[in-house]
Amino acid sequence: MNILLPKTITPGMFGAGTTIPEVDSVIGEVAWISGTDYVVKDRRVWKGYTYECVQAITGSPINSVEPSSATAAGYWEKDENAPSNRMAPFDKYLFTRAKRKGSFTYVLKPGFINGVAIYGIEADSLLMKVRAAGVDLMPPIEIDLWQQAFGEWEYLFGELQRGTYYTLKNLPIHPDIEVEITISRNDPDVEAAVGYISVGNWKRLLFPGRDEMGAAQYGVEASTRDYSYVEDKKDGTYVEVPGRLATNINLSCVIDAVQAPEAKSLLDQILGKAVAVEVNDLPKYGHLATVGKVTGTVRSTEWNEAQVDLQIKGNV
Repeated sequence: MNILLPKTITPGMFGAGTTIPEVDSVIGEVAWISGTDYVVKDRRVWKGYTYECVQAITGSPINSVEPSSATAAGYWEKDENAPSNRMAPFDKYLFTRAKRKGSFTYVLKPGFINGVAIYGIEADSLLMKVRAAGVDLMPPIEIDLWQQAFGEWEYLFGELQRGTYYTLKNLPIHPDIEVEITISRNDPDVEAAVGYISVGNWKRLLFPGRDEMGAAQYGVEASTRDYSYVEDKKDGTYVEVPGRLATNINLSCVIDAVQAPEAKSLLDQILGKAVAVEVNDLPKYGHLATVGKVTGTVRSTEWNEAQVDLQIKGNV
């Protein structure tokens, strides 16, 4: 059972090789500029989010007040569903995506980490490099994102699906580690996108006495959640409003009793946060992975064992 304890990505963590700018004019983003007047409905990017003008701004001093400040509350409204193109993969949602035709690259310098999780990938290939001071700490990882066919019929005649997530563990420990992530399409005119990138430290819940055996018990349940809804009309017709999708997971783990305090501490640290969760590394359990908010209980069941029950509410 693996849970990635994430680091918060700040503007200073982006390396020079990042190809999506802080304000991406290619997709129509416009930066907020101090001293400029604005009219209602103007949208501007400031510190990684889009703000919309809700009251006309004319003259000093209000035209110099940052949109994120308390003073600007009656003039600017933050759109929580609209992070900037650069920052989209680093918020709590998967549906907010960084996107660009052909390919794009992120270079992150987050300090000490041991892993990466990438979800909501819409691309044909993924290239990852892990370096420090320009030197590779491990061989580059290049992945074709087409999934393995379930059977011969799917391989020969079916529509093969693309993989949508990838996790990397056991990175070399280095204070100046640099992670480069390139997401690409085979066709340069087709849009590549990614919804969630998290870097941090993987925490593992292990079976008692077995250093490499996952603690999750059989009976793990992954369920899909569809947030679409129906609007009924008076004449009996209705409109189906598409909604976003999520994956929820419920499971129990049996761990060594000495791990119980650490497990409780982990739950405390991730409470209220969207985190990457992977029940098992094996491909046959690939469906048991999601990004969501984790709640749970830690129960001491025997002198040498404890039980952890987890509920993961998948994020859209």
